[in-house]
Amino acid sequence: MQSSLKKSLYLGLAALSFVSVAAVSTTASAKSAAKVTSDKVLTSDATTRNINLTGTNAIYTKPGTIKGAKAVATTTTTKNLKNDKTSQKNFRAYRMAKTNRGSYYYKVVSYDKQYRGWVYGGKTANKFNGGVDSYTTFKDGTLTADQQAGAYKITNAGKTTDGLTYKQPAWTQYKIGKTMADTTAYKNATFSIDKTGTRTREGDTWVHIVNQNTADTKADGWILASNLTNTKALNEASQVKVVVKDLSGNTLKTFNYTTGVSGVGTDATANLYAGTPLDFTPNFAKEVTNNLTGTGYAVDGKGAYNQYAKVVNGQTVTLYAKQGDKVPTKANIYLQDVKGTAAVTLAQVAKDDTPVADADAAAGIILAPKDTTNLFTGNNGASFTAADALAYLKGNDSLKTLNSPSWDETDSTTGAKTTYHYVYTPQSAKAGVFGTAFDATYVGVKTAVNTAVTPGENGGSPITNVPTPSQAQ
Repeated sequence: MQSSLKKSLYLGLAALSFVSVAAVSTTASAKSAAKVTSDKVLTSDATTRNINLTGTNAIYTKPGTIKGAKAVATTTTTKNLKNDKTSQKNFRAYRMAKTNRGSYYYKVVSYDKQYRGWVYGGKTANKFNGGVDSYTTFKDGTLTADQQAGAYKITNAGKTTDGLTYKQPAWTQYKIGKTMADTTAYKNATFSIDKTGTRTREGDTWVHIVNQNTADTKADGWILASNLTNTKALNEASQVKVVVKDLSGNTLKTFNYTTGVSGVGTDATANLYAGTPLDFTPNFAKEVTNNLTGTGYAVDGKGAYNQYAKVVNGQTVTLYAKQGDKVPTKANIYLQDVKGTAAVTLAQVAKDDTPVADADAAAGIILAPKDTTNLFTGNNGASFTAADALAYLKGNDSLKTLNSPSWDETDSTTGAKTTYHYVYTPQSAKAGVFGTAFDATYVGVKTAVNTAVTPGENGGSPITNVPTPSQAQ
């Protein structure tokens, strides 16, 4: 019995000894424990504190060498987290502690909040090292021509994950989630894509969509590209894809053309080309021209480089366009009513500079602008903005100021006679295309002749209630 008791005691001590050793492996020894000398919140831009674990260090409840620190995730676990293929396992660092041994530790949390604790970060402050490393959770991409040209609907709009949009691609930034919890109201909305990229861990493509009805942008946000349906996608049974490029090979436009014949692979050549020599059919030529409106480019359907011996449904047809000739563009000049109303009228041009009877007789009339070689020119059919047109008018010596015919006024007290005219300056202009006249509105000031004037100065009264370009018609 004594032998049995001694044996039991021996086995019991051995078991206790094993438990003690095991505890040391996950908790810092009191004798060797370090001390924290500083502990502060990280305040740099949160997106710069996205990190990945390197797998060389564990996560602890306290900086690892501090008394009482216990493992939250072993090095085996952190190695697995490093290579995890789901963005929920991205981490954010938010505190930094320094020990009396000169080591830095970062407090981190996984995006799904499953893991939170301290990881060794090296010997340099604010520089991720050791068990943590800077990490890019999402990589920006470049929109394809199809993405730029597409019109998209959310395939399964609603409350489910594949029908939702996000403020940032899902799980790529900490605590930044959905734009809205239910997109059912937008099941018939059409969106365009303005950004794209891939999540680093999954490698899947996300796109940022914008409601084409810009009055309602509540559902705008990021969504998995595969959760969209392109309403402009090629129908291979009835369409061909047309890609128009410039002579350097840059894509200008991409569109789908309905051939008028049915069936994948059906010959559609006669619906695109006709005549001797071959040229685009009227319908195809019109579609090409419409798609190039505002680009300043045109496609020659008779050019050998733009002809195909055979075209079938589902095929891609590549055409090459040339820039149009340079053409001058004139302005239709409208004058705001000098009596201060919002009305604008197309200016009448005086036959010569003969003075008129009075101010009323001068209203609405301008002297012909001086001849100029500084023409507003561009590629025929190319677009220009309202700002472009207005800048041209303000910078053109013959158009930056326009004068009305003059008239004399006599001061009833002194009898002094003064000659006046209206001096008009450009106030607004409309966007347009080169080769077609654009509308511009001028505002006038009553000014003594031979007096330099800026609207509102020299005793002149600037015309108020200046209309928008849309009113100048």
